Amino acid sequence: MIIFLDTSALVKFFHEEEGTAVVTGLMTSAENEIWISELSKLEFASALYRRVRNNEINEESMLEALSAFEDEAASFNCEPLSQATVREAGSLLQRYGKSYA
Repeated sequence: MIIFLDTSALVKFFHEEEGTAVVTGLMTSAENEIWISELSKLEFASALYRRVRNNEINEESMLEALSAFEDEAASFNCEPLSQATVREAGSLLQRYGKSYA
């Protein structure tokens, strides 16, 4: 089955929370073909930065989740975005991701 995961589902796979078991089952089933948007890669990092800002997770946990996501994302099918958009969004996230304003 083709499964298109949004960012909230991806976060559940890499950070234990309500719904993690369901998402894990979908993602680890050999019968499923996992698809994500390239934008999900940036949204994933943004969601983790928000959790750090809200003191829901610490920076070490965030870095571990980001590293695991990067490793796993290599096996996903990814719907691409233009490189200029991705670079600018990544730059903005790195510059402002940890700030509150």
